[in-house]
Amino acid sequence: MGKSCIFIDGENFRYSLVKLFLGDFSQEEYLPKKADWEGFFENLVSQCHSPERLRTYWYVIEQVDFYPYRFPEDEPTLIKLLSKHPPYRDELSRIKDGALVQRIKQIVDELKERERDFRRRFEGWIEIQNGIAQKHKGVEFRRAGAIRYNLFDKSLGQEKAVDVKLAVDLLELRNIYEVAIIVSGDQDYVPAVQAIKDSGKRVINVCFLTRDGHYLPGGARRLNQITDEVLEIKYDGLKKFLIP
Repeated sequence: MGKSCIFIDGENFRYSLVKLFLGDFSQEEYLPKKADWEGFFENLVSQCHSPERLRTYWYVIEQVDFYPYRFPEDEPTLIKLLSKHPPYRDELSRIKDGALVQRIKQIVDELKERERDFRRRFEGWIEIQNGIAQKHKGVEFRRAGAIRYNLFDKSLGQEKAVDVKLAVDLLELRNIYEVAIIVSGDQDYVPAVQAIKDSGKRVINVCFLTRDGHYLPGGARRLNQITDEVLEIKYDGLKKFLIP
């Protein structure tokens, strides 16, 4: 096989790590702190029988979209907005007048503080990404799209447009590689994979196995079926690089 490039769906990959190493690695850490990323990527390339890894393209979100994105000055409109969160709706329905005004202000201040906290957290993610890119050879983070953060329940939504950027790059960069190694379980890549296969490239999808040797739930069967090969990475084989 010829030279290869690795394409990583960042959030999909991170989700897999959290599920695999529950207890050894927390989602709050973003990524394992002591991981040997370069060693891990070179090992992937070696198992794919490629003589050289040109680069690892690691796709991550570019920005965070917050919900609510603003807080209206008009009190009835603001109450209507806050009431979309059932706990706030129930609480606000039981108080009136000055106490209501005071509690609304307190809630808004709390939500704004949550937004500031998550912005700092997101900036920390970028610092980690930049540190990995500087420390490890041939790793490039590519930023695109956004992810939604719900200030009410502090939950993250689905990333948007990251998969589009990865699919576009698979096609646009196909003249520099012979083997595309994809680290993702997203079946949205099926059309792009078929297109680069039609141009004569070899495509390998990487799947991670749990401690007992099973696929993680939610794996994209269609993507595995359409790629030329599926590279199964055993639990211990992954852990030695990422959770040493």
